[in-house]
Amino acid sequence: MNADPSSILAAPLWPHGDSALMHLVRRAGQYSTFCWSQSVDTGLSAVQYAILVVLAEDGECDQQTLGNRAGFDKATGTYIIDRMRKNGLLNVVTDSANRRRKLVSMTPDGEAMLQSMVEQAKRAEKMITASLNEQDIADLKRLLSKLSGVQETDERAR
Repeated sequence: MNADPSSILAAPLWPHGDSALMHLVRRAGQYSTFCWSQSVDTGLSAVQYAILVVLAEDGECDQQTLGNRAGFDKATGTYIIDRMRKNGLLNVVTDSANRRRKLVSMTPDGEAMLQSMVEQAKRAEKMITASLNEQDIADLKRLLSKLSGVQETDERAR
């Protein structure tokens, strides 16, 4: 039986040939998780950290906007936000102008948690980019932003 050429292109890294993009993206995701777990000791995930960062920038925002900015879907967001609320990191209130909308903000404990995580998150980023030069990092950010649908401004790209 002859292998379908398209299945070869979607295969993991072979010692004698090219590797599939999906395989490399998966491996990069695994390494990202590893770097985070080695650098951050608060017990919060990278998504939870992103939530705190967005709220530090915006103060308060609705759950949908928070999901768009921090990169999570509605079902995941509901679970994560509820868990962070129960841990005292977030306040969640119903919007008086639209009772279907939930407004999310950080508590003082959430602000303290964010402050304690900043250097750890920087350490995780340094770890994942240790083998890359500045141009590689800029290219990686540009390509990942393009793949993920994130439109990075010129200012943030620097």
